[in-house]
Amino acid sequence: MMRLSCLSLSYQNQFRTGKMDLPKFIVQARAMGLDGVDLHMQHLTSFDKIYLKRLRRMCLDNGMSVPSFPVSTEFGMYPERINAEIEKCRVGMETGLFLGAPLARVFVGSAPKGGNAEDAFKRGVDALRRCAEIGADMGMVVALQNHSGLTSTGDDMLRFYKEVNHPNFSLVMDTGHFTGRDGPRGPKQEGHTYEHYYKSVQQVAAIAPFVRVKLYQLDEQGQEKFIDYKRIFDILRGVHYNGYCSLVYEGTEDEVAAIPRGARFLRRMMTGG
Repeated sequence: MMRLSCLSLSYQNQFRTGKMDLPKFIVQARAMGLDGVDLHMQHLTSFDKIYLKRLRRMCLDNGMSVPSFPVSTEFGMYPERINAEIEKCRVGMETGLFLGAPLARVFVGSAPKGGNAEDAFKRGVDALRRCAEIGADMGMVVALQNHSGLTSTGDDMLRFYKEVNHPNFSLVMDTGHFTGRDGPRGPKQEGHTYEHYYKSVQQVAAIAPFVRVKLYQLDEQGQEKFIDYKRIFDILRGVHYNGYCSLVYEGTEDEVAAIPRGARFLRRMMTGG
């Protein structure tokens, strides 16, 4: 059974203006009938255990799981920062594990401007393997999320998966960051069409234990303009996906109005409605 969560960064304007914090976000997720919450690291006001225990208890009291924890790593761009980025990953994994997340979402980033993409790829592979080893000791899976740069296509993602080659390493599928689709955000590549986009989705869906579903522009029923989510969820059902789908809103409409509408739409798609 697929389950629905929401990333706290979806309410970034509410957080920025002080109208929302993580406790309020957890309560809002319950009000929308969600199954889980993805708590973004930048929204934590502290790494103090007392604060983290409060969040963990709030999730329990509101019936919310924490299916993933993001760590915004960049392994390709800055060779001199690799060790610091791996340490950031370690701290993030410890925090996420304490909150109950079984999986850390990490990013490999991009090659330096004018730099060698193959060298950046090799740095990324080595760093991801080291993170996977750290996660294995903790009991937390490390999963690479496609987010443009070195991970713009399904082929890119499968190459990392093959080369890292670690039992504690997996892939996260982000519906917003493969080449070929129209609309805002995400990578663009000459000649790539929606067929390239859906091929990438198909390639990664067969592996991913976690999926991020991006929403950019919604109609009155909550349907997304730039992504055919009926096709996406048909692909997920075709590979017997049985995990969380995390709503990530990156549109310009008022978040308080758009996100509940988008959540209802995604729930319908998940149940085949």
